[in-house]
Amino acid sequence: MPRSPAPEVYIVEALNEFLKNLAENHKFHKWTRDMKTVLKEHKYSGELIKKGQIPDYYIEKYGVNNLYRYDHPEGHRSCYTIVNGCPHIFDIMTHPEYDLRFGYRTT
Repeated sequence: MPRSPAPEVYIVEALNEFLKNLAENHKFHKWTRDMKTVLKEHKYSGELIKKGQIPDYYIEKYGVNNLYRYDHPEGHRSCYTIVNGCPHIFDIMTHPEYDLRFGYRTT
C-alpha cells in the first residue's frame, strides 16, 4: 500500500490523562511519540482489525467503524481509528490486557 500521510494525529483525552500521571521519561511517552511520528508519515501503519472483531468497547465508547492495532516494544499494543483522514490513538496496553479486551483466550 502506498504511503498515506496524515494531516494530524490525535490522542484521546483518556490516554492523555493516563500519560500525564506517568513520569515524563516513562517508556509509554516515548512509544506514543514514536507512534505519532509513524502514523503522521503513514496513517495505515497499524494492522486493520476486521469489522466483526472490533470489540464492543470501542464501538460503544468511541463509535468506531474502523480499528487498527499498533505494536509497541515488550508486547504492548495500541488501538487507533481514522476519522476524516486523521488517526486517533485510544490506548496503550499490555498483551494480556489486549487479549482480554478482544476476548482472546490466554494460557
